[in-house]
Amino acid sequence: MLAAALAILVTVGPTLVAIPDEPGAEVLLEAAVYQSVAADLDGDAGREIIVLTHGDGSAIAASAWGETDDGWDRIGEPLEVVPGASIPGVAWLGTPLRLIVRSVGGQDRVTLVRQPLYPADDDGPVCCLFLDDLVVDAGALRLVPAAPRRSAVDMIRAIDLDGDGTDELLATTSVLPLGDISYPTDVRIHRWSDDRFTVSESQLAIGSGDTPFLLGDSDGRPGDEMGLLATAGRPTLYRLSLGAEADVLVAEDAGIVADGAIAVPIDAARGIAILARGTLAVHPWPGGEPLGPPVSEAPMGEAAFLGTVALDGTDSLVVRQTVGGDRIHAFGLPDLAPPRFGAITRSPAAAAFGSGPVLPYVGPLPGGGLDGRPAVVYGGRLLSSAAPVQNEPFSGVRFATMAGSQPIGLVGADGAQLALLHGAPGPAVDPRGGRLEAPTLNVPSAVSVAPFDLALTSELEDATLEPPVGGAISIGPRRSIAIGPGGFTATVAAPPGSRVYVGSEDPSVVETIVAVPESGIVEVPMLPSGVTTPSPRYRASLGVTTPAGHSYLATWDVRVLDGPPPLEVSIATPIGSGEVEVSGRSAPYASVSVDGRAVETDADGRFVIRRSAPPWPTEISVVAADPFGNVAERSVTGVGWFDYRGLPWIPIVAVLVSVAGLLLYVRVPRTRPVPRRADDDSAFEELEPD
Repeated sequence: MLAAALAILVTVGPTLVAIPDEPGAEVLLEAAVYQSVAADLDGDAGREIIVLTHGDGSAIAASAWGETDDGWDRIGEPLEVVPGASIPGVAWLGTPLRLIVRSVGGQDRVTLVRQPLYPADDDGPVCCLFLDDLVVDAGALRLVPAAPRRSAVDMIRAIDLDGDGTDELLATTSVLPLGDISYPTDVRIHRWSDDRFTVSESQLAIGSGDTPFLLGDSDGRPGDEMGLLATAGRPTLYRLSLGAEADVLVAEDAGIVADGAIAVPIDAARGIAILARGTLAVHPWPGGEPLGPPVSEAPMGEAAFLGTVALDGTDSLVVRQTVGGDRIHAFGLPDLAPPRFGAITRSPAAAAFGSGPVLPYVGPLPGGGLDGRPAVVYGGRLLSSAAPVQNEPFSGVRFATMAGSQPIGLVGADGAQLALLHGAPGPAVDPRGGRLEAPTLNVPSAVSVAPFDLALTSELEDATLEPPVGGAISIGPRRSIAIGPGGFTATVAAPPGSRVYVGSEDPSVVETIVAVPESGIVEVPMLPSGVTTPSPRYRASLGVTTPAGHSYLATWDVRVLDGPPPLEVSIATPIGSGEVEVSGRSAPYASVSVDGRAVETDADGRFVIRRSAPPWPTEISVVAADPFGNVAERSVTGVGWFDYRGLPWIPIVAVLVSVAGLLLYVRVPRTRPVPRRADDDSAFEELEPD
């Protein structure tokens, strides 16, 4: 019985035990990854995959993969971009770095930005900012200097400020206040010319310490603008754009304390959408003029912009609302009210991952969709210009949930394959640039590619996975199990390279990440909760994400059996029988034996057994044992033929005493007095003492 109880459990029913294979999907790299981007590195019109990975010591290497007739292959050998050994006088450890994808005349360029710490001169700034282009030369990767070394910056981003099709690199640096409330920020524009950057610098009083963000074309003039939400100095929204003088950036004050902003189309013109004080509003803002009054408004709580996407032929503003539940809205522009498609619901798979252990990806699809136009991924939905609107409410196109993963972009010769970075729980790193900080290491992580058509399918059975488990027993409804102090194991069957995320006692925290090997099967240890109370109960979770981004979740309600099972025992003797009846109840999962003889129990753990017994008290031992070695033992005493111990001796004794008293009363002799004669004249004589 013990061996049977510990056997692997397989739930019978319409559930998924093994995740289907994904033809054409493959894992290119298993490593500790800092960042990965998609770009046409060699100019062949097909995007490659470029990755920054951790090496020996503090080393960081850049590597690239390209598609060939035989599949995906590495381009040359990895190129060390941060040395593993220390260099006297230079602090490379924890160096801020990132890959930036920029456009030069419509062609991709990949720039590696590094910022090691050099000792500062007495009169000079801290150095240095390195800008180098990563190129393919004779089948190998190498770095080509793109600009002279400059002082360190806080943020750097690719943006086409003048609208000529070639991106500039805009860098900003916070400056200490100059004794007033201006809080200046240094601005540096790197303009591409003849395979090198030329640099121009200026200073703006716009609120030091804030990171500018891409605003887009909000003024209708050629080129894009940056936005800045100031929190130091004068709190307001600023727009940064090229002024009348070449290479000089100017700041325009919106006069609004905002939570977010993004450029949007207003009919045939351009404008800006602003989130401020619980309201979403669209304003005109021509260049060099004050912010115009809103042309439309809609109430909106705490939210963030995900982008502008063409849906059903209409430009729609996609907003993610995080208060009162995570959901997004697609507002038709420029009217906003009512929302064109209302709240867009998550897929059942994405909803299942709402509490972890990893979250579905939410954000833009880098580089856009198959048509190159902007696309947004949210909760197992793809919102793009290719999304058909067939009914209301609109939900977008079914898409892989990508829990614990994020898209790198569409890659390959025809751009029909999706590259994914797995094991990246944090926000996606913008390939266009951003704040320069020490990179976050994703350990262990992987880079995969899969046909885009695979990602355009949702998960089976609403992403509910029920893998076989070992070292556990079923104790109740579906997915309710009991385990011993050593935990249990789950056998996951999934496409090779899939990532398995094991949740901790806090279901939103990942305890362990396991990769599925080439065999497609992995046995995952599920350790018990760290709760120290007797027989603790907790919820165990396990998430799986495939190379194509499909995500499945398995959960169990777990009870840890760390004490003896309950055991109740009673005994009775049928009158005139040479047997006694031993009955009782234990846990349904426990095995019961009476004097070493196994006893069958029903679904509630009840048992009844008869055994012979002599007509004098005999001790009988009852033992209940659970499958994990916990034992409870009880002893009872039985008497065969007639169990006089069960008689009501107190009333019996009382009756017997009464009967005996009556008999004694009846049988004791009594004397009678002699009758006095009538002539008896005797009198009582007093006796006096002598």
